[in-house]
Amino acid sequence: MNKPTTKDKILEEALRQFNATGSERVSIRNIAGALGISAGNLTYYYKNTDALVHQLYLNLVSDLNAQIHVLRQQGEPDFAWLVEQTEATFRVMYKYKFLLLDFPAIARRIEPLRTHFRQLMESRKVEFRMLMLYWVEKGLLRAEWAPGLYDNLILQSMVLANCWIADSELHFDGETDQIISYYCDLFIGIIAPFLTEAGLVTYAVWKGKMGR
Repeated sequence: MNKPTTKDKILEEALRQFNATGSERVSIRNIAGALGISAGNLTYYYKNTDALVHQLYLNLVSDLNAQIHVLRQQGEPDFAWLVEQTEATFRVMYKYKFLLLDFPAIARRIEPLRTHFRQLMESRKVEFRMLMLYWVEKGLLRAEWAPGLYDNLILQSMVLANCWIADSELHFDGETDQIISYYCDLFIGIIAPFLTEAGLVTYAVWKGKMGR
């Protein structure tokens, strides 16, 4: 395993502090002090906290893409795959929870980040649409019975995925695993009314295994 670089250590400490108190309350001096380096040394790598925030956002996207790639290699994207994908994705998101908590303010401040995020969401919409068409072909999901029905479902799912951490901060003080499990159930439950009989059987099997 490669030894962490100075940049790695800076990002790790920045993430820890951002998650603890929010990105707007952390300074370069806070991060440098925790690492035992000078503020000038830190700004050689990242000129300000927004540069750190932007890099951590890119790391989040990279981690999510890597997780998606791994799961895509494991077989057909059936219902069990969706459950595993959702739980893995939510776990990665929670690692960078400050981003989800502060995202509107962050996106206002950092224009390239906002532009990248909008482009990312458009590509995710296409991927989700293809997945739903695949499930319709496999007989797990009912054919769309109203124009734009699944486009709306995709948007609803994305809103929940982007906002669940903020909601959890208001309602829960429990363990991370319990929080992730709760919101995974909500996310998967959005799809349940659209499943065929065969899809509902698979859904019931999953609920039984998970004790949910």
